[in-house]
Amino acid sequence: MAGLASRARVRPAARGRWSGSAGDAPSTRLPAGLAVAAHLAGITAAIAAIAVLTTVFALMLR
Repeated sequence: MAGLASRARVRPAARGRWSGSAGDAPSTRLPAGLAVAAHLAGITAAIAAIAVLTTVFALMLR
C-alpha cells in the first residue's frame, strides 16, 4: 500500500490538462474564427509587403 501512495504523489499532473513541467502555464488556444482571421491578416500583410517591395524595386530600376 505504501508503494501505491508514493506513486500517486509522484505523478499528480497525469490528468491530461497540459503537458510540461508543473510550473508551466497551460497553452491558450484561440477561437477558430479568430485563428482564421489572424491567418488571413498575416497573408494579407505578406501580399501588401510584396507589393510595396515590388513597387520600390520597379521605381529604382526606372
